[in-house]
Amino acid sequence: MTAARGNPEECRGGDPVGHGLCPAGMDPRAREAIENIVQAVREGDDARIRTLLATLAAVADTTALLYLRGRLHAPE
Repeated sequence: MTAARGNPEECRGGDPVGHGLCPAGMDPRAREAIENIVQAVREGDDARIRTLLATLAAVADTTALLYLRGRLHAPE
C-alpha cells in the first residue's frame, strides 16, 4: 500500500474514508482520540465523548475532523 493512502493497520477500524484509508501523516494522538470517540459514541458514553473531544480539539486539523466524520458515518 502506498504512503499516500495510509496504513490500514494504523487505523484500528481499518474503515475506508473518502477515496483512501486513514490519511497519511495524521497525528497519532488525533487518530487515537478519533477511534476512542467512535467507540464512546457507539457505547453512548456522553461523559467520555466530551473528554475525548477536548483531547481531539487540542491536536485536530481539518483532515482529522473529516476523518472523524467519516468514521462516525461508517457502518459498524
